[in-house]
Amino acid sequence: MEHAPPSLPSPSRRRCLGFIGLAIGGVGLVVAPARAQDRAARPPRFERHGIDQDTLTIVTTTGEYPFLVDIIFNQRKTDSALKSRPPLRADEGILYAVDIVRPIALSNAGVPFGTDLMFITADGRIIAIDARIMANDPTLFVSSIPVKAALQCLAGTVGRFGIRPGDDVLHPMFGRTL
Repeated sequence: MEHAPPSLPSPSRRRCLGFIGLAIGGVGLVVAPARAQDRAARPPRFERHGIDQDTLTIVTTTGEYPFLVDIIFNQRKTDSALKSRPPLRADEGILYAVDIVRPIALSNAGVPFGTDLMFITADGRIIAIDARIMANDPTLFVSSIPVKAALQCLAGTVGRFGIRPGDDVLHPMFGRTL
């Protein structure tokens, strides 16, 4: 007569879930320090709205002013990206960048607050400024010469920081950093 091997008691569902939880927790302990190091490497500004943001610095005769910007590449429409965004803080903006240096045109139609618009050459110089554009202004603002980017920020920013044509914008896109 053959004997069946003694069977081991099957673990309960609760015990299985406990083992799974320990395994996941162990993975979390390994990943958590890496995430903490990643957060430490980024300035706290990056935590405001998302990781799709970068910092650029405008250098004027009165100082250096960092801005947190969302970068939009090769936008085909003249609508402002601010139509669907929360209101900006004083040190935030949208940087519209193009691959090929060309005139850039933007409108403030649908934006519920006033903005300042700065046109930036490929070497990072502000070439023209349209300040204090009214909320919902349908006027099309066009750079007078081909540019690499346009920075749109809260109205009054240009005056508050004393930004003028000829001031420098530091960002890797323009080959210039701090």
